[in-house]
Amino acid sequence: MALSDYTGQSPDGRDETIVRVVPHRLWRPGEERIEPCAYSGERLKLSEKHLLVVLERDGVRERMYFRDESSLAAWVNKNET
Repeated sequence: MALSDYTGQSPDGRDETIVRVVPHRLWRPGEERIEPCAYSGERLKLSEKHLLVVLERDGVRERMYFRDESSLAAWVNKNET
């Protein structure tokens, strides 16, 4: 599935919508940022390749991070109602 195919999906079936999915890598010299994978909870170094998902809930956008597309697909399928 193309990453753009996730756009517009509502994983919880009600009030949240995926508005953007892109490959991402945050690189800042001398600084390491760690965030959890939204699916597995695995610690991700944002300086390494991962996926950035922007999710909108009640007009508020939230950034979520996924290890790879298989993690994103599993999260979407798990949260579909």
